[in-house]
Amino acid sequence: MTKAQDDGTAADGDEAERSAASALSYRQVLTSRNVPQLLTAACASRLANSMLLYAVVLYVIAQFDSAAVAGLSGLFLALPGFVISPVAGAVLDRMGAVRAVGFDMVCSAVFIGCVAASSMARLLTVPLLFALLTLYSLTSPLSTGGIRTLFPRFVPEAAYDRANALDLSTFSVIEVGAPLAAGALFPLVGPDPTLLCVAGMYVLAALSLALLRGGAPVPSAGGGRRLLRSAYEGITYLLRNATLRGLAVSYSLYQVASGMLIVIVPVAVAAWLGDGRSADRYTGLMWAVAGLFGALGALVTGRLLHAGVERRYMLGATLVTAVAVFPLSALGSLLALAAGLALVGLMEGTINVSLLSLRQRRTDPGWLGRVMTVSMSVNLSGFPVGTALGGLLASRSLTTAFLVASAMTLLSAGSVRALVPSSTDGALPTATTT
Repeated sequence: MTKAQDDGTAADGDEAERSAASALSYRQVLTSRNVPQLLTAACASRLANSMLLYAVVLYVIAQFDSAAVAGLSGLFLALPGFVISPVAGAVLDRMGAVRAVGFDMVCSAVFIGCVAASSMARLLTVPLLFALLTLYSLTSPLSTGGIRTLFPRFVPEAAYDRANALDLSTFSVIEVGAPLAAGALFPLVGPDPTLLCVAGMYVLAALSLALLRGGAPVPSAGGGRRLLRSAYEGITYLLRNATLRGLAVSYSLYQVASGMLIVIVPVAVAAWLGDGRSADRYTGLMWAVAGLFGALGALVTGRLLHAGVERRYMLGATLVTAVAVFPLSALGSLLALAAGLALVGLMEGTINVSLLSLRQRRTDPGWLGRVMTVSMSVNLSGFPVGTALGGLLASRSLTTAFLVASAMTLLSAGSVRALVPSSTDGALPTATTT
């Protein structure tokens, strides 16, 4: 090791110690300036997003009595936003994250409100429904990536890890509660009022953003350039940034395993339970346990994590996940499956907090908006691949399906080790344009 390398290692160690020493408690983070507003906006928008997928499916079946239309509605909710996400990232940097996210919240409330209003006026048709859902989807990447870019801009660096942990823990709880809330509201108040409740959550999120004050100045990254050019530069920045590139490969493989489990678990529960009528209930309960343990994992990791150790935590948690998937979850017992999913959820909280903190620290602030939306889209690209692969394998052999899912997780861990740099030295490209 050269003297320069030794000095760099020592500097990284000093940075880690300073960061750990200045870490705030969860109570201090929650009472920090802007954190309550950010968490309220994040929770309200995510609850609305999560509820909407379930509510739209129930709504279409109730209104049009068509499972095919319900499936296409889900497609129109997601696909247009995924396609346009690179441009949305450039819009985030050009408009500013607060204005862009607020714009999406208002648009989402208007479009979903229009669905309910046109239905109550008996004017809603399938083409109109698809058009409104497409418009909703086109602005959704602004908040999907934008909420995450607001934390490093409005939260002190010492609070990054715990703010991220609070953010992710609430997201895990929302993943559990959203389908339950949608299912409860629908029979209680009816289809149209349920959609109006979702629109109201977007309004609450927009109002919370309006209460944000201050925030770190964000350096410009070619703000006067053309939008498509900015989007292209966001993609090339991700490809040139060794950390973001490594995280994209690793997390995409991790999401392949996650997508596989979404299909494998209900098939396994039905096969091992031997009672098809109870399988859905047990499957929902197991995913609820996984979500709660995910919230716990995020909170615990937020207390322990500090600058310089994120990669280590992510690697360790991914390896533990591989063991939880196989052999633990594949033992042929519902109890073992529940334990395996609980451990998967616990480690997922650690992986997500580590990934978010690492991505925030190793991305030039002037590029954070466009890079975050592109990065999140690329990172999640493995999920639909996993659902298709899981369905193919689970119909033939559950043991093989669990084994392949575990192998994907091991590949993810290997990618963290091989592709994600251990320090920022040489990992952060300069925010320049050509």
